[in-house]
Amino acid sequence: MNIRLQHGPRYVAVSLFCIVFNNALLIGLDWTGVHYGAAVLISAAVMIPLSYALHCMLTFATEPGWRAFARYSAVLIVNTPIAWLLFLLVHDWGAMPMLFAAPVVTGLLFVWNFFTSGWAIAPRSRVKSSL
Repeated sequence: MNIRLQHGPRYVAVSLFCIVFNNALLIGLDWTGVHYGAAVLISAAVMIPLSYALHCMLTFATEPGWRAFARYSAVLIVNTPIAWLLFLLVHDWGAMPMLFAAPVVTGLLFVWNFFTSGWAIAPRSRVKSSL
């Protein structure tokens, strides 16, 4: 847990970059007429490898590998049904307005991704704690 907290500020910085880039990509694709269903798939195809590489280099300072990439990809692919479930619970069943529900769901997914990204990318034995 301590190692994860040490990587927190770098994780936040990389994640904020990825959030902004992902939103720009989705908005840009929508602006050019790409349906949001396809845009989400295109975004995932771009963002999963990009965010993996950035987290390897900047957040966890670890060598990339296919196993870690597969774990990381699986974690991020699971975000969609988790987000749908959270919106169902918070917005639909909890009657929370979307103005508040969206940040709550984003925050919960951020926490989920923080812990699962560390597990996926940098198991304890490979993390360089000198950074």
